[in-house]
Amino acid sequence: MIKHYFISTLRGIKFHPFYSLISILGLSVGLASCLLIFSYWAFEKSFDNFHSDSEKIYRIYQEKSLENGGSSFSARIYSKAGEELRNSFSNTESVLRIHKAGQNTSIKAGENLIAQDGIIGAETTFFDFFDFSFIAGSEEQWKNTPQAIILTKSLSEKLFGETNPINRSLIINGVYGIYQENGYQEFKNYTVAGVIEDLPSNTHLDFSALISLNLYPNPDQEFSNWGPDFYTYVKIPSSNQASEFKASLKAIEEKGFPESGISFHAMPLEEIHLKSNLINEFKANGSEPVLFLLAALAFLILVIAACNYINFATARVILRNKEIGVRKIFWAGKRHLFNQLFFEAIFINIIALGSAVLLIILINPLLIKITSIDLLQQLLYSTSWSVKVGILALAIIFSGIYPAWLVSKGSFRSITSKSQIQLRIQRPLVIFQFAISIFVIGFTLLIASQLRFMKNSNSGLDLEKTLVLAGPSVESEGVNLEERMNSFQNALLANSKIIGLTSANFIPGKLIRGQAEGYVRKIGSPEEEANTYSFTQIDENFISQFKIEILAGRDFDVQRNEKRSIIINEEAVRLLGFNSPEEAIGEKIHYRVNSTPEIIGVVKNFHQFSLQQAYQPIIFELRDQPDLFVFIKYKEASEDVLLSEMKDYWNSSFPENPFSYYFLDDFYNQQYQRDENFFQVFQIFSSLAILVASLGFFGLTYFLASSKIKEIGVRKTLGAGFTDITKILGKGTFGSLLFAGIFSIPFLYLLGNKWLENYAFQTKITFWILSAPVILFSFLSITLILIQSFRSYLINPIASLQEGSNDTLQR
Repeated sequence: MIKHYFISTLRGIKFHPFYSLISILGLSVGLASCLLIFSYWAFEKSFDNFHSDSEKIYRIYQEKSLENGGSSFSARIYSKAGEELRNSFSNTESVLRIHKAGQNTSIKAGENLIAQDGIIGAETTFFDFFDFSFIAGSEEQWKNTPQAIILTKSLSEKLFGETNPINRSLIINGVYGIYQENGYQEFKNYTVAGVIEDLPSNTHLDFSALISLNLYPNPDQEFSNWGPDFYTYVKIPSSNQASEFKASLKAIEEKGFPESGISFHAMPLEEIHLKSNLINEFKANGSEPVLFLLAALAFLILVIAACNYINFATARVILRNKEIGVRKIFWAGKRHLFNQLFFEAIFINIIALGSAVLLIILINPLLIKITSIDLLQQLLYSTSWSVKVGILALAIIFSGIYPAWLVSKGSFRSITSKSQIQLRIQRPLVIFQFAISIFVIGFTLLIASQLRFMKNSNSGLDLEKTLVLAGPSVESEGVNLEERMNSFQNALLANSKIIGLTSANFIPGKLIRGQAEGYVRKIGSPEEEANTYSFTQIDENFISQFKIEILAGRDFDVQRNEKRSIIINEEAVRLLGFNSPEEAIGEKIHYRVNSTPEIIGVVKNFHQFSLQQAYQPIIFELRDQPDLFVFIKYKEASEDVLLSEMKDYWNSSFPENPFSYYFLDDFYNQQYQRDENFFQVFQIFSSLAILVASLGFFGLTYFLASSKIKEIGVRKTLGAGFTDITKILGKGTFGSLLFAGIFSIPFLYLLGNKWLENYAFQTKITFWILSAPVILFSFLSITLILIQSFRSYLINPIASLQEGSNDTLQR
């Protein structure tokens, strides 16, 4: 029997190649989209679940209540919280504290000197939590070696090539040190105790080197001076004790942080990537709403493809009425007819699955370029078979059940009733496809509009033609860095290609390391009203060089004593409780220990981060020579020559420091890369959805033209023109588009606004965004009708009348 069904299916494909091709192509696109997006889903859900005890590990994060009734959330917390968890609570198996080292760090191995970010310090319990594979060395060697460091494979190769780095010495500048009687002593000399594989892409951690924090004789005492600067992880004995563990965090708040407005929460390790977008994250995390949006899009594409198959299958019932009638005459029962048509759906879907794999192979290089994820490999080796089989089964059920049921339940007379079939199922499915297409086009336009809004909005800073140099971090014996920096800057200013120069201890687009939490407030205000502020140091030229608008007061003046003066931005004015920038001028605030500086200026808010985040309250201090970043404003068309000259200046001024530079506008715009990648991915799959819907609509107009061959031939013989044929084939289309628009636009508006809530600064959902999808898809639909009408118009009426009895359409 199965052999018979198989032959019958092949015969149907042979005699109706056009409908079969569109059905297979649509199902192929739907299956490919679902498989790819759910492979991406599996990848996003796999973050950090490869660690052996991942279900028992939690990261503690901190909430700080604000005066305005809101809260700020940070992934980094005070070291004291980790100390209390380790020493005072029995429901914690192990505690780990991780610290990110400072900026502008450099590593020297022999004569090889490089600038290197991504260095972290961790307690020796690190590998009790995280399973990273050693290539050389071991965890025990890292624990037992003084001032030990572990390198990732790529960093090891950069420093030592193919040679074995174990027990080799490194000089690292700008990471850790300790205050002693003779001042601050930096830990510079480290020993390589291990090399691990490069971190997998599905972890929330991000580092290139791991220093053991056992270099401090009394870590708890030392760390207590560092403020809320630690990523703190806790492993509990069993995941069943999670509620008991979370309750213990309340006790820590009451014991160590009474009346501070600080509270602690626990987040499961496996949920960090998709559910945590806090201040001070290791790196940008994913977004669960975006993941659900892509999954919904994949599901809709599959539904559209299934609708196409249902439309064509029910249409072909009319063409197969003789076959079905004969089968019924020869005692084919309902079960036999159902089995035959359902088997056809299974076979067509299996063919479509093979085509989907080919499509995935073709599109995978483009997706790798956009997402940096090999989704084909993820599909083959990481996505569970239950997901893959489930998607195929879903496609079979969606596409096969209704046509098989329709044929098996009906009588010969009902099967041949064209109007019943078309009105009962085809028209609602067409409206549904139109509605999805309009929604997808509208959402694509909304994403593009938001991305364009963010990139074109004024950041409040002049970022163009600005080169950034990472400041020197290596102090050689007998060398005064401050004098060298003065000499270097004077050499730069003497260059005619340079039009401005300034320096600061922060860079736009990156978190400001200085965080004042819980003590900054107006003089006379209670401590409970203190909020969290970013603070940093700039020179006297920073505000003018970046064209930041001064709303009240003045800029820093090196001719005055500005040690007790600060400049704040509008957001800081608001949080401090002043009614206007002018009101803040001349006022003093509680700032550092025994320090009450005067506000001498207020600058307009600028976007330190992308427009996805709200304005940051910032306090600026004057420093004669901030040394973390040097910003160079240069003339047009002089980049290559200027870089060569600056490198010479740098090497002569700071021979022991690596020359590291980048362009500020490129660095700042990296914040939008994730949004751009999402837009490109959504654009690809939305285009596929529209393609499938368009193919389905074109196939239906083709079927309509085929079924009306005689009518069109007669009308042409009686003098009907091209317009008359277009009216016949386009009948009901405008009504379907109207219903689809009424159905989809409210969903587009509501879900669009919901998506925009992820951004602090949003574009508006304009009338154009709501109306353009209807106009664009109407234009596409009309174009398809005109193509089919023109094709029908060119056919000889005599040939139409002769061939009409066979329900064929030939030129």
